[in-house]
Amino acid sequence: VEVDAVTRPGALVSGTVRFSDGKSMSWQLSASGQLGLIPGDDPDYRPLPEDIEAFQTQLQKVLQEKGY
Repeated sequence: VEVDAVTRPGALVSGTVRFSDGKSMSWQLSASGQLGLIPGDDPDYRPLPEDIEAFQTQLQKVLQEKGY
């Protein structure tokens, strides 16, 4: 999980995530706390449920370290 140096427009914080299969997606967290995944090269790609769970756990850790 990486956090962008420049946040996407309309987001509180944004970044990228690489899943266990090597595929990446962008993510953003809105001011209201809504988390969204943004498709990359493959708009039909859906990460595994385990990957989503691991991503959310890692994202929470990263955001806490950055003071969010």
